[in-house]
Amino acid sequence: MSFAMEVKEEILNHTFTKEQKIMLLSGFIKYNGELIYTSKGAVLKLTNNSNNVIRNIFSMLKTIYDGNIEISIIQIQKLRKNKIYQLMLTDEVIFFLKRYNIYDINSSTKIIEIDLENYDKKIKQELIRAYISGIFIAIGSVNSPETTNYHLELQFKENESSTYITKILKKYNFTFKTTSKKNKFVCYIKKSIAVSDFLKFMDASISVMKFENTRINRDVSNNINRMINIDIYNQQKSSVTGSRQVEVIELIKKNNLMSELSPKAQLLSQIRLENPDASFSELEQLMNEKNVSITKSGISNLFKIIDKIANTIGD
Repeated sequence: MSFAMEVKEEILNHTFTKEQKIMLLSGFIKYNGELIYTSKGAVLKLTNNSNNVIRNIFSMLKTIYDGNIEISIIQIQKLRKNKIYQLMLTDEVIFFLKRYNIYDINSSTKIIEIDLENYDKKIKQELIRAYISGIFIAIGSVNSPETTNYHLELQFKENESSTYITKILKKYNFTFKTTSKKNKFVCYIKKSIAVSDFLKFMDASISVMKFENTRINRDVSNNINRMINIDIYNQQKSSVTGSRQVEVIELIKKNNLMSELSPKAQLLSQIRLENPDASFSELEQLMNEKNVSITKSGISNLFKIIDKIANTIGD
């Protein structure tokens, strides 16, 4: 099961008030439902590829719709052989759609805007969350937290819907970007914190925990790998630097110029010959163990002096 489907099923497993059910179903039906006119009258078709989703939608519908609902399963003969679960509302569908302000029958179009002016601020927000959840269940998707590409989107067939929904979500500090793709208008967010907050907005707390835990674990793993890579780089750098300094010191010894170095530089040279791969921090510690107080900066300066002596050879 995809992460997006886990989110949708989690949302539908919650307990809703009647008003919240109406709003969730309204969002779902507007962007999932298909109104079909037959010789026996209008029929409303709802589909989904999750049995749990369609069963929960069915249960909610039975609390606000008294007509007949037919349930069917369609087998898709493709490579994956997916099943599509279908609900067909067959009784007084026009009355049902009018009653809950889902479709404008006169213009044969869905009603884009919702009217919640008669509710107080808290209840209004809860109903909007339910409405947005219904839309997400119908046309939403979100990438798995296992991927590094954080992405959550809603795909609308008309620009009017995408504009209206992004305007609503902006009031709750969600800045969705919109792009057109294959005759659809895709509203999306990509930042991990925005995706996480949107899942919270839809009350998908378990999915939020999974999303955050996976993201944190990956970030920790990436930081560990980054530190390991830095350590490897520093070791390689120390090894290259140490090899060059050993060559310089051996050149000075070969030309009997060690006496030109100070006692401290001579001691450092000897320690470097014994520890060709040691870092400056390790050389500092080894010098201190010989009762010579020195810093990494002091070691660097001594090697500069050693280099100068080496550079005089051959003049």
